Amino acid sequence: MSSIRVKGVRKSFGELEVLRGVDLEVNSGEVLCIVGPSGSGKSTLLRCMNLLVIPDEGQIFLDDVALTDPRIRPEWVRQNIGMVFQSFNLFTHLTVKRNVMLALRHVKRMNRAKAEKVAVSQLTRVGLADKLNAYPAQLSGGQQQRVAIARALAMDPKAILFDEPTSALDPESIHEVLAVMSRIGQEGMTMAVVTHEMGFAKEVADRVVFFDAGRVVEEGTPDEIFERAGHERTQAFMKKILR
Repeated sequence: MSSIRVKGVRKSFGELEVLRGVDLEVNSGEVLCIVGPSGSGKSTLLRCMNLLVIPDEGQIFLDDVALTDPRIRPEWVRQNIGMVFQSFNLFTHLTVKRNVMLALRHVKRMNRAKAEKVAVSQLTRVGLADKLNAYPAQLSGGQQQRVAIARALAMDPKAILFDEPTSALDPESIHEVLAVMSRIGQEGMTMAVVTHEMGFAKEVADRVVFFDAGRVVEEGTPDEIFERAGHERTQAFMKKILR
């Protein structure tokens, strides 16, 4: 597994400064949860980490490779750092298996037989072996999100970013998706997770970052952040959401 380092990253949209000099590291094999109020820049930070959004300033590294070097192709970055979004972004006219095979065939140039084998393996990994030939419309939201996770895993990335992957789901589906994410983390995948699921962050995260107003305010173990936060802004946030 690999580590991701963010150094001095800034990003503005017009006059709105969203990221204000962010320094952050996701260690190899670590589950890092990023929590904080809506609109604080968490999702923009994730998108910068795999170059869906290009930072205005600063550097991002995957191991020793500077992803922000203009010679690095964004497509290479996205193969190595997968991303799972709030919306599932599945192709409705393709079966579950073909949704997972698509990037393997067209990006990794795998032959059909190998791509199918990988797709079946990863869909089985997320508990969907019985849904290979179903279409997205035939699945629950939680099942669709698990297809999206399988699609990310199929590319064999060095790390995966999760941007509030359960925000559009019902409580039962949330449990299904979080269980899969927990298992992936236990298997050693490097993960950065933006989430409002504080129970998941408490139980699964190796480290928690509290993010507000475009900056890392505080970071530590789940116990340190949720039970013994040192910064008054973190304390105020936790008091509101954990009461």
